[in-house]
Amino acid sequence: MDIKRLRRHWDALGKTDPLWANLTNDDKRGGKWDADEFFLTGEQEVEEVMDFVGSLSVTFDHGRAALDFGCGVGRLTQALAARFDDVWGVDIAPSMIEAANRYNRHTGTCHYYLNDRADLSRFDDASFDFIYSNIVLQHMQPKDQRRNLAELVRVLAPGGIFVFQLPSAPLPVPVPKGGWPRLKRRIKSITPSFVLVPYRRVRREVTGLGHGPRMEMWGQSEDEVRCYIASLGAKTISVTPDAMAFGWSGFRYVVGT
Repeated sequence: MDIKRLRRHWDALGKTDPLWANLTNDDKRGGKWDADEFFLTGEQEVEEVMDFVGSLSVTFDHGRAALDFGCGVGRLTQALAARFDDVWGVDIAPSMIEAANRYNRHTGTCHYYLNDRADLSRFDDASFDFIYSNIVLQHMQPKDQRRNLAELVRVLAPGGIFVFQLPSAPLPVPVPKGGWPRLKRRIKSITPSFVLVPYRRVRREVTGLGHGPRMEMWGQSEDEVRCYIASLGAKTISVTPDAMAFGWSGFRYVVGT
């Protein structure tokens, strides 16, 4: 993982159009996101995640402390702040953290931290009851994914819950008669907009189209992730297909200590 390259890329996006960079709906580019509407999507996502965790019949302290790893401008951090007494958002880009602080509606309980290190030494062991990370680890090479997973498990409190997403492997795509242009038109014609929008976001992030340096996509197999989580002394509670791993197989993992 080239931390400096990642920081430059996301810092540039945070300076030009931070809300759109976090949620790239095609009709919201150029400062067109309404802030209330934007943060509502975070509330809806966190509600879905919490409902899913609740369906697993696991118990953890819903009230004390939570961490949003790779927080951007705080779309999800703000939603977590309505549920926990102490919430931290961590990001690599100064401009994202600056924007997150501007939009912070929970200044008494929600804090943002610019992390320019390859660890989470800012936080003590067992600091958080709930940790969430989505579409973040996939931009790191496997060795760096493992290092961050180890740090995130380290700061997870006993009995806590850690939810994260990670791709597994690129999916083979058969090329129909007529070649790739016909396949792309066919896929677009049958894919609903609520799937196309996040797909385009991930595609832009991975290829860097129009947004500076190329961001690489990396993954690990489910077996590798399960084994590594076990080696950290944590347990994998649930693994489900990941809706954000477009062009890849991928999973959402729920981990406990």
